Amino acid sequence: MDATSDVAHDPLTGASPSQPREIDWDAYATQYDVLATANPSYRENIEILRSLISGFDLPQDPVICDVGAGTGNFICALAQDLPNAKFVHLDADETMNQIAREKYQAAGLSNVEIKHCLASDANFSAGAFDLIICVNALYAIRPRDEFLKKAKQWLKPNGTFFIIDFGRRLDTLSWSLYIIGSVIKEGGLREVVRILRNGLETLRQNRRGSKGQANGLYWLHSTEEFADELTRAGYNIDQLRTCYRGYCDLAVCRSTQN
Repeated sequence: MDATSDVAHDPLTGASPSQPREIDWDAYATQYDVLATANPSYRENIEILRSLISGFDLPQDPVICDVGAGTGNFICALAQDLPNAKFVHLDADETMNQIAREKYQAAGLSNVEIKHCLASDANFSAGAFDLIICVNALYAIRPRDEFLKKAKQWLKPNGTFFIIDFGRRLDTLSWSLYIIGSVIKEGGLREVVRILRNGLETLRQNRRGSKGQANGLYWLHSTEEFADELTRAGYNIDQLRTCYRGYCDLAVCRSTQN
């Protein structure tokens, strides 16, 4: 469906029925993992988080919220390192949630609570979490500043906010060539054919996402603008860098007081 005629409620941005939505998150969800698992940069983001966990000063039984948790890949990875943790999976798309729910069940994870709502509508008590992660979701959340302030309140004193956000205009051709090259190297041409056959909807939705960036539906930012947004919301930034082939910004923040 052409973006100009798609007027459904956007589960991430909260766009009203009178506003066009660029990404069909239900359609995106059904093939999301096909390209995600084929994308070395996506896998690297997960490993970056896992490598930093030991420096977050978490208790033995941390409570962790994943905002925009999607199909659950980050929680599944963290659960390997933090078997005593309790997780809250927050996402507004029920298709994403169902795919994640099946993953958690298959992995035997009974310590995950799934919350189906907009990030901007979520409510948790002050100091509920030791760690909040938010990977490639902030760019689509409205109002962004209010969400960041609320998330800070949800953190315990000295809690950690780990965030990655897609800030630069998506070059779909560059990403397609990058993923195809990586798949050829790791699995050969036959695997490329399988990925393309099963991942076409994801590619289509990525193109729509690029259009959304161009027309202002999704937030574009430099690393400096990203840091400024976090600082204005009251976070202390411990680490700041780019990742995901330079398209994303990554920050590790602390909440020293609520």
